[in-house]
Amino acid sequence: MDDIRTLMHFYFITKPQRTNHYHQNPEIFYLLNGSMEVKIDDKTYLMRQGDLLLVNANKRHEMNGREGILAARFELDFHLLAEYMGSMQLLFWCNTITDKNDAYEDLRKVLSQILAHYFERNEKGALYLNALYFQAAHILTSNFLVNADDMKFGYGDKQNRIRILNIQNYLQANYQSQISLNDLANRLYLSNAYLSKYIKKNLGMTFVEFLNNIRLFHAVDELLYTNKNITHIALDNGFPTSAAFTKAFRECYNETPSEYRKKMQLKEKADLQNEELDEHNKKMIMDYLCFKEKGTIIQPRNEEICKADTKETVRNLSKSFRACNVGDAYTLLQFDVQNQVRLLKKETGVEYIRIWNLFSNTYCFDEKEGLNFRKLDQVLDFLIENDLRPYLELGNKPTLFMYTPERSIKDSQKQKQDNYDYDVFCKIIHTFCIHLLNRYGIEELEKWYFEFWNDPSLHIEEENGLYYKYFDLLYTTLKEFSENIKIGGAGFILGYETKLCHDVFKCWNGRQIHPDFLAFCSYQYIAVIENEQRFGRKSIDGDYMENQVAIMKEMLEEMHFDVPEFHIDEWNFTVSNRNVLNDSCEQGAFILKNSMNVASHVNIMAYWHALDTYSYYYDTDAILNGDSGLITGDGIRKPSFFAFQFLNRLLPTILQKSEHGMLTTNGRNSYVAVCHNYKKLSSRYVFFEEDEIAIDSINQYVEDDEPLRLTFHLDHVKNGQYQIKTYYVNRQNGSVQDLWKQLDYSKGLAKDEIEYLRNSSIPKIEMKTVEVKNRVLDIENVLEAQEIRMIEISYRYSS
Repeated sequence: MDDIRTLMHFYFITKPQRTNHYHQNPEIFYLLNGSMEVKIDDKTYLMRQGDLLLVNANKRHEMNGREGILAARFELDFHLLAEYMGSMQLLFWCNTITDKNDAYEDLRKVLSQILAHYFERNEKGALYLNALYFQAAHILTSNFLVNADDMKFGYGDKQNRIRILNIQNYLQANYQSQISLNDLANRLYLSNAYLSKYIKKNLGMTFVEFLNNIRLFHAVDELLYTNKNITHIALDNGFPTSAAFTKAFRECYNETPSEYRKKMQLKEKADLQNEELDEHNKKMIMDYLCFKEKGTIIQPRNEEICKADTKETVRNLSKSFRACNVGDAYTLLQFDVQNQVRLLKKETGVEYIRIWNLFSNTYCFDEKEGLNFRKLDQVLDFLIENDLRPYLELGNKPTLFMYTPERSIKDSQKQKQDNYDYDVFCKIIHTFCIHLLNRYGIEELEKWYFEFWNDPSLHIEEENGLYYKYFDLLYTTLKEFSENIKIGGAGFILGYETKLCHDVFKCWNGRQIHPDFLAFCSYQYIAVIENEQRFGRKSIDGDYMENQVAIMKEMLEEMHFDVPEFHIDEWNFTVSNRNVLNDSCEQGAFILKNSMNVASHVNIMAYWHALDTYSYYYDTDAILNGDSGLITGDGIRKPSFFAFQFLNRLLPTILQKSEHGMLTTNGRNSYVAVCHNYKKLSSRYVFFEEDEIAIDSINQYVEDDEPLRLTFHLDHVKNGQYQIKTYYVNRQNGSVQDLWKQLDYSKGLAKDEIEYLRNSSIPKIEMKTVEVKNRVLDIENVLEAQEIRMIEISYRYSS
């Protein structure tokens, strides 16, 4: 180890070994060769080449390295990291064995650079190495740090979070003094008994345990990095005596402070002795890292070529992205909503419209008066007359208006959900199914989807939960008339309910009736269950949906739970309807990227959601309000709308797909390409309130604003003239949000000003004619950050 205290140290593991220990510093294992078992608590993970696994602070773990092993161990200084983060509540979820995230590759690159530095160690390189340590820590805290949370999509209400922060700040500021629960209670104007229960519930430990935890945090720092005696350390950190310090320390570390200090000093010496590598291991490391000379890493440039050969085998384009959520079924009775849905159908080719709350007390059912389907018929008739297929959610899906993942407002008129007991539900479903069959016919119903949401009160996670009783009723009632009618569930949240899915799949797989499709919601939030507590956070994984779908499909395969169709019934990067990124070019690029990457892996992906009118509330007084709809309340199309419009223009078969582009053809000398320069969200976004992002500072919440040079290269095309027509949307062209900026973000716009925005918010078009003489066609594009494009390439026949 160096004499200077640094954020990270790294060591190599080159021999088979079996160790069992725990310590306060988190450590990352990076396996370069061979295999290694790592057991953390009661879970065992088998690491293979390239795997990364982080062991959190004070987690007892056992390592069992096999013959031929070559691994690197990176130890993070917990105390130093906690000082930088301003919190001791540091919990990471970083495990490539069970998780997928595009940030893992970023982390591998930085760790590999650190390892390569082993071969060029010198005093001048210390500054560069330290920079790499901070870069690795930045990737970890931005992508893999999780926080305690009690809500499905958040971390509890804002007032609760402020109180917890006040408690933590007070104890951090006064831990060296002899403070008591009563002192804190008086400061917060709470009773001792209430505060004691509150701390235990929200912090997972008693007041004294939490206070001692803070004191120990600082005491351990002095124990390791100073020569102070034990008594001096105890008194300086708020312990009344050295005996009290020793008792608290032993309860936490299972050894005395003196034993811990001696053990860590011996460990440091052993690490220094094992630091040198023999020539064989040096070569293995160099071979793995694939470095030349001194380990230089060639950084990728912002250029890309999408190469396609018209003679190669093509595959059919999946149109699974042609689905959208509208919301409460009866909003489709509104004239403006109907007009906007027609526009969606015409220009984006949407096929499925997902709606819910069909059996509303207001419109459809009353326990005394019975069922009345007149209004519902008008809703369904409208969809069918416009060649749209209903995707019906038949459960009691709540109406929830979200500001941020931490803060929600329930519509007062919807707070009481239409919950029906089983006998009433039987009557409703049987009557409803007969009505649909008589009105629309079996062939029509076979084109629809019927979904049943997993209302928490129905306990889908239990083997005999009520959910299955309700679902089986719905399933058997509809299947009685046709086996081809599709019934499924249950709206699981990708990345957030992974453990729930495992339990549910196990229950469902053991039952006689299986769903025709499984439905999942995809928002960029993740959760980890640790010690029976849920920890969650926003995710900035650029490939979040693709990675989470892969995780879920792997789980289904491992459990041998075969379900015919896989649906994403809601998807967006956020659940917030007050996030200005929803209105921006960023959202258009996000939609294009995910539709290109995920469409072929799922049967349906229904975007959340179609129209801004879904979340109209008292504060919707501007032309844009941060809602995730594709069309504003005034009928103005957003960049997100044009993303779907571009997708709709794609031709039936895919010639080639690259990271940022996709080229399609009809096999008759016509081609259509779409491309994007999507920039993933930055670490700043993770720690910022979503409804407080300012329009003018959007660039601060994405990783960079570099342009992309993308070339479509086509081989074996027909010689002759081609017309190239390019449609594009960026911050200078077609973005209503950026056009609104020219109007000073004014509220209460006049009719002609709204009409100006409606007419101006359209893609820009460029056209040119090119001559192909050698059967090769190159089309070069330079895309701004978050720009989307659609390119039509048509052969021009001549006389």
